[in-house]
Amino acid sequence: MARRSEHTREQLRDLMLEAAEQLIVNKGLAGLSARAIARQIGYTPGTIYLVFANLDDLILQVNARTLDRLRLPMQAAVAATDDPEQQLLGAARAYADFARGHPNLWRACFEHRLPEGVAGPDFIDTRIAQLVELIMAPLARVSGAEGAALDAAAQSLWSGVHGVCILTLTGKLHMVGGQATEHLTDDLITHYLAGLVSRTSPASSRA
Repeated sequence: MARRSEHTREQLRDLMLEAAEQLIVNKGLAGLSARAIARQIGYTPGTIYLVFANLDDLILQVNARTLDRLRLPMQAAVAATDDPEQQLLGAARAYADFARGHPNLWRACFEHRLPEGVAGPDFIDTRIAQLVELIMAPLARVSGAEGAALDAAAQSLWSGVHGVCILTLTGKLHMVGGQATEHLTDDLITHYLAGLVSRTSPASSRA
């Protein structure tokens, strides 16, 4: 490792983020502390606060990087086909695969809590919105939904797939019959789309 004087602020930032990520991978959020990060990179704990506002700030930056990585396989799945239903199925599978492959990083994105009264940063909300945005166009093509109805449908699908992932990672799938994650996400999307299409079709509107 280079001497401390050889690290620029940007290099320090990268070192700290990488150390924090590794600690989360190995031990989850519970294993993350300023002291543990400092020990990993050979600095004093106080150095962290010269680069980040506090430990929450550092965790949020780690989570932003995780969400950026998660978006890539979801984008690839949507781009792999022109069939909107297959795009939705592929995006859900990519989301679930990422959660299984990086469980502690994925959980950190949604389990980290800021102190009461402290608003979350826009850059996290923006990244989550970008994930939801990936399914908006195929969902609109399949269902014909638009506006508030499309927003609600996207949020419902996101929440459903997210819930399946949580059940998987917490070992609770036996509560829903113990079926494989991919089967559950496929089934969820297929049946939800069928119901959504029936509600938004002209025939149902005339009924």
